[in-house]
Amino acid sequence: MVLISDEKFEEFFQPYAQNVEGFYEASYWRLCDEVIRELIRRHLGVRPGDHVMDAGGGTGRWARWLVRELGTRVTIADRSAAMLDKAARDLGEEANKDVADRIELLHCDIEDAPKLPDDAFDGVVSIYNMLSFNTDPGRAFATMHRALKSGKHGLIMGQGYANALASKFNRDHASPEEIRKLAETAIVQWASHVPALRVFSAADLTRLATEAGFEVRGVFGVTTLLTPGPEDFTYPYETMSEISKALDDPAVFEVALEQELAVNGLPGWADRGVNLMVHVYKP
Repeated sequence: MVLISDEKFEEFFQPYAQNVEGFYEASYWRLCDEVIRELIRRHLGVRPGDHVMDAGGGTGRWARWLVRELGTRVTIADRSAAMLDKAARDLGEEANKDVADRIELLHCDIEDAPKLPDDAFDGVVSIYNMLSFNTDPGRAFATMHRALKSGKHGLIMGQGYANALASKFNRDHASPEEIRKLAETAIVQWASHVPALRVFSAADLTRLATEAGFEVRGVFGVTTLLTPGPEDFTYPYETMSEISKALDDPAVFEVALEQELAVNGLPGWADRGVNLMVHVYKP
């Protein structure tokens, strides 16, 4: 069974494409971004001029950062035409034309992407939730493995299973039926207007990556100590969550980032993550 039809997928991302940048006005998500940036710096292992695939890269927010920060070229491979249209508009308005010239847009489904060449990329990233939208995450991993050069690294994210269960119990006060369904299927329904999404444990991501032919070098949680409030999912924000208000204080933000990075990679911590990131290597 298809997890999300193409029609429903595009219906969801059409409005989201227009406001995705504003979502990060909440300081909780700014913290997540900083954790992800540091994990990329530490583990992706790319050099200026290298070619990175951003799987599910959407409007190009991470692609632009990769070009500016690491000097790479980037191919954004995304299933959503609406997100890629927004990326094209933003790149057309990019003041630094060298940045725009280093980014390519490719409309494809990572589960079946013959347009992506074999052994072509020096790194692969998939930030936040592309993997959670997949009907068959194993096929997505297989595509990323095929497209990555030997001796290169990838950082691939999906939503966390343990956090989904904890949130349904503690925040949403979900019914016993909903809890049992989530536990049995590892599929979560966050709200009626949000598509059903897959959630993953560290063991799930390790298994999927290994079956695709990757070596797994680590699994990280983003974030593991701080939990978003319900308001952090309600852009445009009428009110900010208590945690985002606290993180508006630079001193609180600094210590939160410091401690998130201190525990990342420690045994047993990844499964606490709101999102999980697996570090893969292609021999």
